[in-house]
Amino acid sequence: MSYFFIINPKAGRKYGDIRGRIERFFSGRKLHYEIEFTKAREHATELSTRASLAGFARIIAAGGDGTIRETAIPLISKEASLGILPCGSGNGLARNLYIPLDFDAALEGLIKWEPRPIDAGLANGRPFFCASGVGLDAEVAHDFNSLSARRGILPYVWHAARRILSYKPAPVTARVDGRRLELLSLVNAVLNGVQYGGGARMAPGAYIDDGKLDLVSVKKASLPRLLAAVPALFRGTLSEHPALYSSCQGKTIELDCPGGTWYHLDGEDFYSQDGKLKFTALPSALKVIAPKQSLPGR
Repeated sequence: MSYFFIINPKAGRKYGDIRGRIERFFSGRKLHYEIEFTKAREHATELSTRASLAGFARIIAAGGDGTIRETAIPLISKEASLGILPCGSGNGLARNLYIPLDFDAALEGLIKWEPRPIDAGLANGRPFFCASGVGLDAEVAHDFNSLSARRGILPYVWHAARRILSYKPAPVTARVDGRRLELLSLVNAVLNGVQYGGGARMAPGAYIDDGKLDLVSVKKASLPRLLAAVPALFRGTLSEHPALYSSCQGKTIELDCPGGTWYHLDGEDFYSQDGKLKFTALPSALKVIAPKQSLPGR
């Protein structure tokens, strides 16, 4: 079995010397492995493509959901499997797959667990694996990625708090498998699984292997009312707040937004000049090394 590790040097500083920990773990094991570091955005995709073409069986991303997404893209519909060492701020995909957030446990799992198929999503042809969306969360993702020198959950929360006080929702027309919806929400998120990242259970009825995507909307409300609903977000009980929350499922979701709209894919920000976004589910598109536990919602 061969392993190729792709490490984002800007992520996971609390984990210390990631390369050294991997080398110590593989010391004495008769397993071939190589390690590379990313140098820029999208470099992980280049490294993953190279590793796949070189015949590596397991290609491992050590970083946050953005690094994992970039690493996974070349592995769609390929024989090579994605491995995850969660070292990010939210670790949404790892949480969806019950991969331990403890570094050593996740590392050991790479040689214990078998690959399992999960779905992927496409947003205007760009893949994502955990969550996408437009609205407040996309604006915050853009601020976090462009303005924050520091990573971690606290800078993200700061940008969210700064934005939410002045954010004005824009009207969005959604079509879910042809069904038309008119939305005026803080967040219109399209999820592949339950977890949004950081433990936020945005779509508690979702499965990451059901061939569908979930459209979740959180409506504008007063700050005290939104704060009162935060515990429900992490318990997965936002559906108990129908004045704030709605959701539906479909294989194809189209959003017509105002022109010049930011959207995010697994926390990485992108820009849509015309505001038209089409999301499509890709069933069983990716093999991921993960525990055998039932996926969230099952």
